[in-house]
Amino acid sequence: MTVAVNRVLLAFKTWEDRKKEIEPLFKAGAADAGSLARLQLDHLRQAAYRLRQTVRPDEKPFMLLLNNQVAKLEKQLFPNVLVRLFSQLKDRLLDGPIYLRQQEKQRTQNLEMLKIQLKDAGLGSLNGRLEQHLDPDQKQVILPLDCQLGPEKRLTLDLHFKMDAHGEFQLNQIGGKLMENGKVAKSQEFDLNEWPNLKTNQIWSLLEGRAMKQQYTDATGHENNRWVELGANTVQHYDPNYGFDIRTALDALPAITRNKDELVRYLENGQQVPTYWKQGRSYVSINVQADPANRTISLFDDKLHPTTAEKLNQQIVKQGPKVKVLSAQRTRKGVRNGQHQ
Repeated sequence: MTVAVNRVLLAFKTWEDRKKEIEPLFKAGAADAGSLARLQLDHLRQAAYRLRQTVRPDEKPFMLLLNNQVAKLEKQLFPNVLVRLFSQLKDRLLDGPIYLRQQEKQRTQNLEMLKIQLKDAGLGSLNGRLEQHLDPDQKQVILPLDCQLGPEKRLTLDLHFKMDAHGEFQLNQIGGKLMENGKVAKSQEFDLNEWPNLKTNQIWSLLEGRAMKQQYTDATGHENNRWVELGANTVQHYDPNYGFDIRTALDALPAITRNKDELVRYLENGQQVPTYWKQGRSYVSINVQADPANRTISLFDDKLHPTTAEKLNQQIVKQGPKVKVLSAQRTRKGVRNGQHQ
């Protein structure tokens, strides 16, 4: 069971971290003790604004410490009672409400943008949990997601959110694990700066050992595409000029029957696609996936065992000249291991 973070203590810790960043300025004479105390007062007052309405019972004793520290800093900065009273009233009636309105507006916009990003990535099921878990007093949050893929297979994802310099949470990393029979079959950390627009079905495909065509920004700052797959210990990138084209590979295997534009889209997305192998008027069920390493399309039978064109042709000969009725659901809608694009 995860223990809730004490946000009051976290506010003090955050100040200490910030103070360390300011220390070089302090030593260089660009800041004095008064300005440092003023920054600390602003920091703790803002923490008090945020926590006052949501403080938990276990945090209430620590709020006394925060309030005492605020009062101590006010006396230090405003020794004159009237000036101190004016500062407190201004803080309570003007600065505090303005700060809270700005924070609420910024947080709402931030959460809406994250929800759109999660929905596009196939993670829309998390949207209802964001407000609960992305606490503005925490700088980093990890949200777990568990997906059961079958009786013995499971995909687990860890979504890493980090607050940026503007005080907004960004989804900057996804950790993925493919579990089989309770053991980790494959794992990978995906930095979203290097994997822009990464989808959950693509993570699944990569962990299953399939290759996908990845959009990325090259060294010149231009958008480009390259094939990528997970190797034994690292990510295998293929040069953008590497000679593998899905359409050309499909043209070399005309017996694969399905809408070519669909096939190209699904295969480049890293998916394993169910379709048919056709000879004359006879068909057998197959599954296909991209194989950039060998510049071809990998073939699998209806039980997902690797096969070849020769074996499939032999299978058709054995079954005789009977015509197999194609399933509209399989040829038009069935896409294994992925979402429709």
